[in-house]
Amino acid sequence: MFGVVAVGLAVAIGVGVARGEKHPPRAPTPEAYIPVRDAFIDRIGEDGFYCRLPAPAIVVADTPLFGEYEKNTDTLISPDWTQLTAAEKAVFVELAGPGASGASGATDAQARKVFEMEAHHWILIVETVRWWEACKQLTLKLTPYQAELQAARVTLAYWRERDPEVVAQLFAIVEVLDKLPSPIPEGQDFPTYFNQHYQKTASGREYLWIQAQVVKAVRAEEPEPTVVQAMKRLE
Repeated sequence: MFGVVAVGLAVAIGVGVARGEKHPPRAPTPEAYIPVRDAFIDRIGEDGFYCRLPAPAIVVADTPLFGEYEKNTDTLISPDWTQLTAAEKAVFVELAGPGASGASGATDAQARKVFEMEAHHWILIVETVRWWEACKQLTLKLTPYQAELQAARVTLAYWRERDPEVVAQLFAIVEVLDKLPSPIPEGQDFPTYFNQHYQKTASGREYLWIQAQVVKAVRAEEPEPTVVQAMKRLE
C-alpha cells in the first residue's frame, strides 16, 4: 500500500555468551521509535481524536515501501537501516547526493539520515494516520490517491506544528526526488497513475518519487491546514 511508515534501535542479545566470545548480532527493536508514534497519537488526542484501541504494535522488518500499516495484525511495520538490502541503501545514498561529502559521494551516515527522515518521520506518521482511520472504521468513498492525500495532509500539518526543521529537511528530499525521471506515461496525470498503481509492486526509488508528488500536492494547498482541520477532513 502506498503510503506510508515503524522503526528500530539495536539491542544486544548476549545471553549465554562466554567471556572472550563474540556477541551475537544485535537485533533491531522498536523502542527508539515508539515515542514518535506516541507523540502523534497524543497530539491528535488533545483535540478529541481518540481511538478506543491501544496504539498499534511496531514491528521492525524490511518492507519495499519503507513502512506500512498492516490492518489485519494491527501493526506498524518499518525497517531498520541495517535491514535494508544493498539496492535499497543505494537509493538513499543517491538521495543524499554527491555534494554532501564531495566527489566520493554520500557517506553511510548521510544516506542513513535521509532514510530516517523518510521512513521514521514521514512514512511512520502517514501509516499511523491509517491506523487511526482503521480504528475509527472510516468508510470514506475516496480513490486511493484521495486517501493518500488525506493522510499526507495530516502528517504535514503535524510536522509543521511540531518541528519545522523536519519539514525543511523533507522538502529538500522532495526536491531531489522531483528531479528523477517521471514514470508517468505521456498524456496521463499523476492522480490517474497513482490510482492505477496502488498496491502494485514499486521499486524503492519509484515509491519515494510517488510520495514526493503527494507531498508536493499537499504542500501547495492554501491556506495551510492545521492538525485539527486536517483531521476533521478524515471524518
